[in-house]
Amino acid sequence: MNRYLTLVLFILLQPLFFCLGASRPNILFVSIDDFNDWGPTQLNGEPFDVDTPHFDSLAAEGILFRNAHCNAPVCNSSRASIMSGLHPASTGVYGNGHDWLANARFDDILLLPEYFKKHGYATLGGGKIYHANQGSAFERKGLFSPRGWDDFFPSFDAQLPVQSMPEVLPDRGEGKFDWGGTGKPLEDMGDHKVVNWAIEQLETSRDEPLFLAVGIYRPHMPWFVPDAFYDQYEDVEITPPTNPADWDKNIPEPLLPPRRFKEFAETPGPSRGYAACISYADFELGRLLEGLRASPIADNTIVVIWTDHGWHLGEKEHFSKFTLWEESTRVPLLILKPGAQQQEVDTAVSLVDVYPTLLALADLPANKNNDGENLLPIIEAKTDLNRAIVTSKNENYHAVRDGRYRYFKTYNAEALFDHANDPRELNNIANRPGSAAIIERLSKALPTAPLPSMPKRIKPKSP
Repeated sequence: MNRYLTLVLFILLQPLFFCLGASRPNILFVSIDDFNDWGPTQLNGEPFDVDTPHFDSLAAEGILFRNAHCNAPVCNSSRASIMSGLHPASTGVYGNGHDWLANARFDDILLLPEYFKKHGYATLGGGKIYHANQGSAFERKGLFSPRGWDDFFPSFDAQLPVQSMPEVLPDRGEGKFDWGGTGKPLEDMGDHKVVNWAIEQLETSRDEPLFLAVGIYRPHMPWFVPDAFYDQYEDVEITPPTNPADWDKNIPEPLLPPRRFKEFAETPGPSRGYAACISYADFELGRLLEGLRASPIADNTIVVIWTDHGWHLGEKEHFSKFTLWEESTRVPLLILKPGAQQQEVDTAVSLVDVYPTLLALADLPANKNNDGENLLPIIEAKTDLNRAIVTSKNENYHAVRDGRYRYFKTYNAEALFDHANDPRELNNIANRPGSAAIIERLSKALPTAPLPSMPKRIKPKSP
């Protein structure tokens, strides 16, 4: 009798369950790799005209965080942080060589796809979501976790499709520091294949709400894109970032960037290659969003667009990430919610805030293990110049950013920069009268007991 009653109740309530599932918003979670503040145009970061029409259009519709920063200026730790909701100082994962999959700190927490799956979502992913690189099968799989995914493209053994490359490399710089056209069709690009797959998922009917993560790999090095995107900058007047003489004269030596590829500083080539990749990534983003608009779930889908960290293009004689300067930590972060008004938020926010914000947007219970903060109240409030966020290079080296200042702190050096008067962070005012109170306030945001760096993983030897 009890079994019969249970069956009857299930049949009667099943439409209600489906209705509840359908009412939950879908989530389109888009990561763009190594994308700095050269886009969207509203961030005012590009030194010359960089073409990002689709990102610009989205920023004109959605909620754009103009002072958003990564938790670590490197792919692996930044991505492990946003996907787990844990700050690197809570895990000891600070670098690309830190195998977070072997870190017991992550064993008892729910990763972002696991949390949505637990609450009834179909969870699909494709492209670079966790750390990975083009190259060998080992590099294309990267530090990928299968936890929580119903399916992943191209497979659970490879986050990245094989990338399209020129037959003959220009060999302009060392290793992957190279750029140009591929000389091959657009359809050969790995990102194009990922976006094609993602559009198919958006078009597929399903009973559950959808959490769909899409990773676009460009503008990660090497900067090779279909010829049309590289050629569009042929006649553009490219003004690469410049550095004043003696720019480093009052900056403590331990805080200076490593000046990677400094011989290319103030030359147009790298800026052209990077801008071409920015425009290509914008093109694929536009295709993805057009696919969403044409899909049956368009009116009930929240879009979140983020990037793992920024990128120096010669600022401070450095070409890369891996620093705690503004060029490396500032990231585009955008939320597009149906029915929400366009807004620009200047309060400092961090990528570790994305996980709890997504849960709030989906009306899911908060995850008590999250280190970040739900951004919805911050969106609705006035700008808070004193809210401070932390980006960590390792357990001994951190940067604090609020609405006006950036403060660097390592065990043997510190520096303070005032963005109201020095947006390029060239004039260290740490020793000026009046700075002590500012430093004292910002220091309260520093991790009190950061975990030490975990051991590095051992890569297999090439055959």
